[in-house]
Amino acid sequence: MTTSFPPMPLLPITSPSTISACRNLSLRPSDIFICSYPKSGTTWTQHIVLTLLLADRKYKAAACTDDDGNSNASDSTDGDIAYNHVSDYAPFFEIDAHWQDTRVLAESVRKNHDRLGRRVFNTHLRWDMLPKKREACNDTQSADGNDKERPHCGKFIYVTRNQIDVVASFYHHLSNQREGTYTDTFETFFQDWMDGKIPFGSSLHHLISFAGAFADNSYDTTSDGNDNTDDSGDSSSTSGGGIDQPLLLLSYEKMKSNLRNEVLRIISFLNLTHIPSHVLEDEILPSFEFSSMKNNIEKFQPKSVGWLNGFQFLRKGVTGDGKKLMLNRSTIDGGDEEKESSELMHAYTDWVEREEYRSKISNVLQDDSNEDCKEVFLSVVGE
Repeated sequence: MTTSFPPMPLLPITSPSTISACRNLSLRPSDIFICSYPKSGTTWTQHIVLTLLLADRKYKAAACTDDDGNSNASDSTDGDIAYNHVSDYAPFFEIDAHWQDTRVLAESVRKNHDRLGRRVFNTHLRWDMLPKKREACNDTQSADGNDKERPHCGKFIYVTRNQIDVVASFYHHLSNQREGTYTDTFETFFQDWMDGKIPFGSSLHHLISFAGAFADNSYDTTSDGNDNTDDSGDSSSTSGGGIDQPLLLLSYEKMKSNLRNEVLRIISFLNLTHIPSHVLEDEILPSFEFSSMKNNIEKFQPKSVGWLNGFQFLRKGVTGDGKKLMLNRSTIDGGDEEKESSELMHAYTDWVEREEYRSKISNVLQDDSNEDCKEVFLSVVGE
């Protein structure tokens, strides 16, 4: 069953024509989309994915070099590259500046992707708004989308986070963003967020959209010549002979509690086989810690928008901050704030129930094979 959603509110830096261009981009098997509702761990995941890709590229090139120092690589992986900013190689998919016209990515985006040897994007679009058709496919993409439509190729990583933490972080973000600055109170923001009036719309709709994709986590193999062999000729199937799937589900909370395990899942999903274990343990994993990223803030502070009041994009990097924000409000000036905090929590609970989120997720992910996914999607609406 197809779920329809209302139009998604957008930031001023995104036009309807760009949304159409995003939907109609022709996919390549090596494409990677890092997907999330805002403030769910997108930048963190961008950093992890790019670091792993660059490390795999580096050690793959080393393995292809003969004793005389000549590269035997048949693709573009020779040479060691790094990034000055996380958006260099994983740009924000749905902003006007990254599109040359309604069908062509901007030259700067294409040049960096050519240098990397594959295309990587970060996006806050719902599943039904993302591209699904392979490059050179004769099929015409549906304009209205389908939340269960199978992609022909590519890899999609979806990151979830506790919704109360999301709304708290999003409030701080939009209150300090120059473009589309939110100027009202947190209480009003909370209500606007539940009503789907904030940029990127309802977070529950976002989650339900992707849950539909995970319920049918397979490639569309109906098109002529369709496979998931990447642009260099390598298979992107998971290592160890596992079933190749287009989507990987990550949880911010699981990344915080067991980062190493989640990184290994990403490595397997992207079939990155050339990273030495000691490099992963001693060099790469420590760079994913919040303190390390905070010390290199210039690599992560978004460049697509401006910031007010010296705002630090990497603010806390913790779990449970949203509930703490609400509880702290109850101690500011006494009873009125406490009443507002309690009312917000009741409004939140009522909203989740009114949207029938839990029943929709349970229905969409009812198959036994989706039990782990269902657990993640249900856990995000807990207090």
